[in-house]
Amino acid sequence: MANRSYLYSTGNRPESYEDRPETVSGLSEWPYAIPFSFLVLLSGDPRLCASLIADGFDGEPPECKTTLYAISGEFDAGFARLAKFAAAVRAVSNAEGLHAGLAEAERFLHEHRDRYVLLETIELDTMIESGEDELRALIEGHLGLCRAAGAAIDALPDDAAAAGAVLAAAAAERSAPPLDAFHGLVLTDDFDNTRDDRTENPIGLSWWTDVLYFALWNRAEYAANQPNQ
Repeated sequence: MANRSYLYSTGNRPESYEDRPETVSGLSEWPYAIPFSFLVLLSGDPRLCASLIADGFDGEPPECKTTLYAISGEFDAGFARLAKFAAAVRAVSNAEGLHAGLAEAERFLHEHRDRYVLLETIELDTMIESGEDELRALIEGHLGLCRAAGAAIDALPDDAAAAGAVLAAAAAERSAPPLDAFHGLVLTDDFDNTRDDRTENPIGLSWWTDVLYFALWNRAEYAANQPNQ
């Protein structure tokens, strides 16, 4: 396993592994973490849904498959929150790399927008747990983080300069909820630098691509690749 979280745009909220979207595109992947930008993008009415990466574990009989979950959120609501966050960051930080990362994120996401965003965390979760109930508890924890990220951005002032000041203060020193979701964000060009321990809370702006380790089939591709089709 690659031990990453995976982000996609999709045309539906999958109710089962077989419930494939008409449209699906990769967006990003991140090693050993769920970066803040992923949580923000999933913050629009996030809900548990079926994983499209795995239908249970290898070797399980069809009648006893472990139920595996992902998280689905409304694309436009999450994208709007990310844009508000980006405006606040631009108002408070002069870091050129950070500005470039925000611009690339907005450009790429605009070009790959769909009705929903899908977050797959099964690789990360199975590093910790293997039981169905325990895995569901982990994904519900991620769901809470998505809601918390959205609430933090909603709590920022509408004025970008004022929002930037609140964001910078909350990133530097832990605040009460909902602003505590910003704690640990780095608003310099080390915003994603986890290798040198510059941050344990990456924003996640360094890797946008529609070619991910797991390329999910859309509905037509899934049907064409089933036995006896």
